[in-house]
Amino acid sequence: MSVGALLIALAACGPSYPVLDLASPVGTWRAAPPGTGTLEILPDGTFTITGSSFNISMDRDAIGGYDAGGTWQVSSALPKVYLMIVRASEQGRAQLENGGIAPDYKRGAITFRDGEETTGVTFVYSPPSS
Repeated sequence: MSVGALLIALAACGPSYPVLDLASPVGTWRAAPPGTGTLEILPDGTFTITGSSFNISMDRDAIGGYDAGGTWQVSSALPKVYLMIVRASEQGRAQLENGGIAPDYKRGAITFRDGEETTGVTFVYSPPSS
């Protein structure tokens, strides 16, 4: 297989969302298939996650929907958003709070993975409709 054909084949396996250069993480982020859920990062410094297929408090697939809320801040040195979870639940049961999660957001995708990088969810920025 030629190098060009290999690169085309590899590109076809990559993400199917647009690559952006965001100045801020504020906005609505929707899970890319096969993941589910919505991450809403608000300008008042708070965030909510609803119906996520990945439990970011426990770094594992969620059994049913995972919901969380808390506060966020952006690193002054790196393009990372830190989520400080104040409340979290999975299937209506309270989960441990967790914080310091720092995924890069500038390219329009925020990915949470487990420690072995075998499972996770990618939230993709959803531009506001005009």
